[in-house]
Amino acid sequence: MFKTNYHSKTNHTLFKKATDLLEHRGPDEEGYLYTNDYSFGHKRLAIRDIILGKQPMSILNHHLIYNGEIYNFKELNDMLKTKTVSNSDTELLLRLLMEYGVSIIEKINGIFAFVYVFNDTVIFARDHVGVKPLYYTIYNNDLLVSSEIKSLLAYGVKARMGRDEVAELIALSPSHSPGKTLYKDIYEVKPGHYMTFKRNLKLEDIEYYNVKRKVNNLTYEDNVSYIKYLLTDSIKRNLVSDVGISSFLSGGLDSSIVSAVACDTIGKIDTYSIDYEGNDKEFKQNSFETSRDEDYIGYLINKGGHNHKTVKIDTQTVFDYLKTNVILRDGPGMADIDSSMLYLAKEISKKHRVSMSGECADELFGGYPWFKDFNINTFPWIRNISMRIDLLNDDVKNKIDVEGYLNRSFNEIICEAPVNEDDDEEVKKELQMNYINLKYFMPTLLERKDKMTMGASLEVRVPFADKRIVDFTYNLPYAFKAKNNVEKQILRDAMKEYLPKEILNRKKSPYPKSQAKSWHNKIKKELLNVLKTDTVLYKIFNIEKLKELCLDDNELETPWFGQLMRKDAIMAFLYQIHYWLKEYKVEVDI
Repeated sequence: MFKTNYHSKTNHTLFKKATDLLEHRGPDEEGYLYTNDYSFGHKRLAIRDIILGKQPMSILNHHLIYNGEIYNFKELNDMLKTKTVSNSDTELLLRLLMEYGVSIIEKINGIFAFVYVFNDTVIFARDHVGVKPLYYTIYNNDLLVSSEIKSLLAYGVKARMGRDEVAELIALSPSHSPGKTLYKDIYEVKPGHYMTFKRNLKLEDIEYYNVKRKVNNLTYEDNVSYIKYLLTDSIKRNLVSDVGISSFLSGGLDSSIVSAVACDTIGKIDTYSIDYEGNDKEFKQNSFETSRDEDYIGYLINKGGHNHKTVKIDTQTVFDYLKTNVILRDGPGMADIDSSMLYLAKEISKKHRVSMSGECADELFGGYPWFKDFNINTFPWIRNISMRIDLLNDDVKNKIDVEGYLNRSFNEIICEAPVNEDDDEEVKKELQMNYINLKYFMPTLLERKDKMTMGASLEVRVPFADKRIVDFTYNLPYAFKAKNNVEKQILRDAMKEYLPKEILNRKKSPYPKSQAKSWHNKIKKELLNVLKTDTVLYKIFNIEKLKELCLDDNELETPWFGQLMRKDAIMAFLYQIHYWLKEYKVEVDI
């Protein structure tokens, strides 16, 4: 938590209360620093140099609060004239900023969000793809910055939605536009950006990183070799820690690669997976969910080196955690799959502070079905937009052009995609598909991963999000990514020495969700009970339409969002919106 004191003196009691709301992100240690001009509050999850890495960290009149990990520590430390006296990447970052200025963050390979103050300038930044969150607002002419929105609200900022925020909720949720939130006048630092703020209230947004268009002229075999090098190097760098490391393991290609390379590097590793009550009996195969994770995990475990635990979540806990998820996200999210992620993270955190994940592989290597068709005119994971609009009340329909908002958001981001003038139209469309996944879909899953795992005081690292891999895969032709029309074939070829053939050849199956009848009955009952009350959902939705949705037991052929959000998830999402609007006392002003 950070605040400038330029125009309003900091209320220390209120500031500490706001910072305390971040306890789950750093339960190991806390620190505060108050100067005439600035207030710093920090909650620490102690992973690197537990003794010397305390925060806020100050050297002379330079001050820093920071969350994250720097994976190219040695290379950056070698650049310093004054080497670090600790193994803390907080000290490393502070000394780099002092010596080289903010431009040094272009050279960082890692995940981070930080606030750095020197003299009359505040700099706050976020890592290149947005693994770590960072939010800000101007309140009483002073700057407030935090890793979570709840701290800003606790200091006195109003929870409000205007027309754009309602449009974001209906058109794009659970994704959102870069830099925007569901709260009026509260913003997110965009991935790959840093911001500066000075006493004259001048707020400047600077992009320090984006992918670039570079034609890939390598042979398929050379691309395979380079991917193998990049990914194994990234996984090994992600293993650095002064505490033990674990790994998520679903039995799919991506998490299996991460855990297998980790195991090959450091020896035996603890791995974890999630399953739902009733799925063993009630799982039904569909075009997206082709197989159960539990049927494949054993193939890797049998190779040895993995101390594996499958965690099973029951229906009641899935529902109970819908509310917890809202508090951790400060808004509605991905419903039941958020619940299971949080439950799994809580189990891992009983023993570990750090875990590894295969997140981002599908976005970067073209693993989703929509990568097969580049002729699109909207976000391919936003499904049933007409259904979304149909659920609204007449006032919202009349005042907000939801479909127009969706189209503008899509057209704006498409135009940003780096392409060469001489690229043919098919190549441009392919690059645009890569770009919208990088800027919209991937941050959605990274936000979920961070909010649910840090909610359990667990730091999760994502080796696929290494910026070298992001840069390289942006320009990697889809014909190579999906050679012979097999999704992520190039990744399979690059990492085949680490995996048993059963996992290597497994068709992609997304993160598991509950298919149990008990879950359907539970969320249907709970949402119908809400709709019988004077629910705040009426401010946005047509209550009778929501009741019809609940009472119609026919499954949706097309998901509401991505591959997973079908009827039960929509009901859970609506329940979360109800709980969020009520609990946060959100003012809806359209």
